[in-house]
Amino acid sequence: MTITRRNFIRTATIAGTAGLLPLYLSRPAIAGYSYSAKDFSSPLAIPAEYHGRVENGKRVFDLAIQHGSTEFFNGYKTPTLGINGSYLGPVLRLKRGDEATFNVGNGLNKPTTMHWHGVNLPARMDGGPHQVIGVRKLWQPEFVIRQPASTLWYHSHLHQFTGPQVYQGLAGLFYIDDENSVKMDIPKTYGVDDIPLVIQDRNFNRDGSFRYISNMRDRMAGVHGSHILVNGVIRPQHHVARKQMRFRLLNGSNARIYNLKFSDNRAFVQIASDGGFLPQPIRLNRLRLAPAERAEIVVEFAHNEEVMLQHEPLPANNRGMGRMSMMMSANDRPFNIMRLLSKTPGGEIAGVPDQLATMPDWNEKQAAKTRRFQLNMAMGPGMMSGRGSGFTINRRSFDMGRIDEVVRLNDIEIWEFTNKSPMPHPVHIHDVQFRILSRNNRPPEANEHGLKDTVLVNPNETVRVITRFENYADETAAYMYHCHILEHEDQGMMAQFVVVS
Repeated sequence: MTITRRNFIRTATIAGTAGLLPLYLSRPAIAGYSYSAKDFSSPLAIPAEYHGRVENGKRVFDLAIQHGSTEFFNGYKTPTLGINGSYLGPVLRLKRGDEATFNVGNGLNKPTTMHWHGVNLPARMDGGPHQVIGVRKLWQPEFVIRQPASTLWYHSHLHQFTGPQVYQGLAGLFYIDDENSVKMDIPKTYGVDDIPLVIQDRNFNRDGSFRYISNMRDRMAGVHGSHILVNGVIRPQHHVARKQMRFRLLNGSNARIYNLKFSDNRAFVQIASDGGFLPQPIRLNRLRLAPAERAEIVVEFAHNEEVMLQHEPLPANNRGMGRMSMMMSANDRPFNIMRLLSKTPGGEIAGVPDQLATMPDWNEKQAAKTRRFQLNMAMGPGMMSGRGSGFTINRRSFDMGRIDEVVRLNDIEIWEFTNKSPMPHPVHIHDVQFRILSRNNRPPEANEHGLKDTVLVNPNETVRVITRFENYADETAAYMYHCHILEHEDQGMMAQFVVVS
């Protein structure tokens, strides 16, 4: 049956009660909700920066997907997965124009994939569900970096197992530089004034192991963890080195939507979104990030300051159907994420430029086609068992053998997503970056005017985006589009398209 207000409340209430029963390693509430600033004392980990090596004019990266063991809590070893390490992966650093080769070795005892999220590339190199890397096998995708400077990422995308594999650690950041980013007078010294922040939430069992799906709420709303991690560290703190700091934020959670702010309500400047720099810097004091979304912000610090990065409950109009959505999304409590300390921050830059980047001049009148997609959730055996069919796009659950859309190379198209379910869904389109045209026929927020590959679609909302499908065509190899709540993706809220010449 289709989800109605009454059966949604009933199921959510039962699931919510079930969620109180498991015993977690620490407190059963959101970790940051229970912890004050003084509890944040673990040094923030900075991922290794990996430029690869140059062979025959190509930049080559060796990536080992492996089992690991990580100590998130003193004295407890958590079995984890990682890339070139025990948990998460290095920051891959490339330049526009690079020809890149990736030697991706699967050292796991199960298949996996490696998806290059946000990259314009051939479908056979995309790392989606079709490009499975077998146990102890090597996958060697090659592609040219054709897009502007941006903060992208890479992660597992194995059909029906994306959620658990990313949850265990198979993800990392992927930076692209270009002439514009190199010459721009903004913070850009990696690990000093240019800091990556991968924000995730996780549940733990008493033995320190990850606790993944444990009740119906986890399947319906996606897994919301009781502990917040930043770069794999719980309750981190970081000593600010410069007066102006650039933070590259990734919502690496499976399902949680963050509404980020600083504890003193200070303003900051957003300079980039998923696909690169915004047209102009946007001054904010709140930033919403849905799963898979990225943002780059510049924050100013004075001497001897202490400030917390926090989550604030989302405004009611972002929670969809009020109380039901609050119960399912677990976004109804504030909590701390990390502590920032500035003792003697160093020199300052001239200031963020007024103009950052030029957007593609795609025009609605140029669109060859408008495609319409409806996001649905329906109660049924699929949702109850986790085998799929409960989450659909245009009333169809994902089928690896079915091509849902055929797009012509170099066409400009409008894709329209309408959410008919009772909770938000972040929609990701592979291969392309797009511009948001409207939300319910209203212009998007100022910080949504840049290039995006993931967009949050709220309940009863229609979001229209425009893009161009360029550089690569293949009649038989498909790209994905899907909800980036990973539990929804794994249960069927995904479809695929091909680009043909």
